[in-house]
Amino acid sequence: MKKIAKHNHENEEIIFTVLKGKMEIFLNETKKHILVPGDILYFDGVNFINGFALEDSEVSVTLIKK
Repeated sequence: MKKIAKHNHENEEIIFTVLKGKMEIFLNETKKHILVPGDILYFDGVNFINGFALEDSEVSVTLIKK
């Protein structure tokens, strides 16, 4: 994974887990998170997410309907 374009999932909650590598993730283009393997980012899908891999990365994304 190299880049995550800005998007959201309005009717869902998101569990974003880094399995490998290192990711820089932004919520609503302001709140920055640096995530490494084992880190979990849980957020409401109304928030916009974008970001990119700081190194070769794999992630798991779980969408939970509200």
